[in-house]
Amino acid sequence: MERMDADIKAVARSIIQGNEKRKKRIKAGKASAFDIMAAAVVEDALCSSCQNIESIQARRQMQKRIYESIVYNTPYEYIADALCGRRQFYEYRTEFITRIAQAMDMLPGGKGMEDRNERN
Repeated sequence: MERMDADIKAVARSIIQGNEKRKKRIKAGKASAFDIMAAAVVEDALCSSCQNIESIQARRQMQKRIYESIVYNTPYEYIADALCGRRQFYEYRTEFITRIAQAMDMLPGGKGMEDRNERN
């Protein structure tokens, strides 16, 4: 996998980190079109990460830990119930961030939003 540029990674992480506030705006009925789109992209990317974990319960727990580690800037060492090693954990995080960047059409040569619109 090619290394992602720092600015693209920072924007993708910001989209993830803003997701909790975005969910509150959606629930309150004050969401913008971007809020709705970004929340859907984050949810889709999260649900499609960690696919090599066979147990659904274990996969969901790992997805939750990855999401929280990005939202709250929590390093692997402070996550007590991570179900994998440090390297695998950060590979899952990178995969999640990359999926966000692809879906938001931030990567060169990507088909992010075009593919998403075709599926809907």
